[in-house]
Amino acid sequence: MSTFNLDSQVPPGKTRATEDSPLRADAPVSENAADRIDRAWPVLLGAGLCMFCGQPAVVLFTFGTFVREIVASTNWSPVELAAAIAPATILASMLAPFVGRFADKIGIRRLALIGGPAFALGFGLLGSLSVSSTTFIALLAITCGLGFAATPLLYAQLATGWFARRRGLALSLIFACSSLGVVFWSPFAIQLIGLYGWRTAYAVMGLCAGTIISLSALLLLRDPPRSARAGSAGQAPGLTLSEAMRRATFWKILAIFFLITGTLAGTTVNLPVILQKIDIPAQTAAMAVSVAGLAMLIGRLSAGLLLDRWFAPRVTCLSVVLPLLAFATLLFDQSRSTFIIAAMLVGFGLGAELDAAAYIVSRGFGLRAFGAIYGMVTLSYGLASAIGPGAMGVAFGASVAPRLIFSISIGLLLTALVLLLTIRADHLPYGATLSDDARN
Repeated sequence: MSTFNLDSQVPPGKTRATEDSPLRADAPVSENAADRIDRAWPVLLGAGLCMFCGQPAVVLFTFGTFVREIVASTNWSPVELAAAIAPATILASMLAPFVGRFADKIGIRRLALIGGPAFALGFGLLGSLSVSSTTFIALLAITCGLGFAATPLLYAQLATGWFARRRGLALSLIFACSSLGVVFWSPFAIQLIGLYGWRTAYAVMGLCAGTIISLSALLLLRDPPRSARAGSAGQAPGLTLSEAMRRATFWKILAIFFLITGTLAGTTVNLPVILQKIDIPAQTAAMAVSVAGLAMLIGRLSAGLLLDRWFAPRVTCLSVVLPLLAFATLLFDQSRSTFIIAAMLVGFGLGAELDAAAYIVSRGFGLRAFGAIYGMVTLSYGLASAIGPGAMGVAFGASVAPRLIFSISIGLLLTALVLLLTIRADHLPYGATLSDDARN
């Protein structure tokens, strides 16, 4: 039975990867590394811990708590502070393609070792140097820029490299850890703010998140042994970014996940506002938000199991069809029970789409330049995560009727569904079981 230990017999012509020489695309690896495809559970644990400290959990979902406390303790503009998350999110999204390229070149583990301390440094600067709302906005963007090791891009790349038959499951477990992080970091932030104030709270959170990422990279993460399944040219199978961009499938994928993420994230983030607009009681609003969060976790776990068994674009259709049913129902019935069910369906769709994006990219374009290609997809739905909630928030602020917003959401999701249905099996040519390729 193969183990995670690399100190096994190395065949002639191969060299052994060590702690100082992590497995990379340009480093020869042992046959034992190939045997660990689909069984690299320590790597998956490390990736999960890093995603537990990811930017969505540590930055985005704690942001509202910090803004409230900052406004209470300073004279800064609450309107300016409330808008600070948009440029930070956009900057992180814009950097994603470059982070993916670096991961392809120098390895994911090395980036994580650098990125953990960088993330902690960003939080330290945010807490100590924010002397006005303007500097806070700038430093929050810098913190997100330095948080490149706290983004899904790197760990989706790890999962696709280490897992073949169980790739969907591996991706779902990693993204589920991000949901668990959302559950943990917000209450932790509240406790720290109450004890030490918001400045120290930011520094402590950054130190904790950066330490967990660094230790996980040092002790658990290993770059996938792509050279073990490389072809005759010595490269992992797949397309370069420029080759991928010449294919219609690439642009379809970008459009699909931009539409899905923008629509569903816009609804989820603004759910309390939507419920308030139609006079739903605060208790019901809180219940609907909790249901959406739980459904998001279930969606991430179940999508992984389905992706390993059925054609990925058809599985992704669930991320569209279920929210479509929710919005269509809300056009005619806006009762308390209907909203709770709708929140569950939307949350499920938002949870499943991240798993599906990484899975489809790996099957559509291979692993040769996965980081760069998936970085572009990350840019697409990262921008959607900023634009969707903002646009929907502006619409509600302008007193646009909820039914009109639901109708527009249906139109956007129908467009994504049609694009998904145009993707055929021959558009995803890298669907072979890579664990078999690795042993050949």
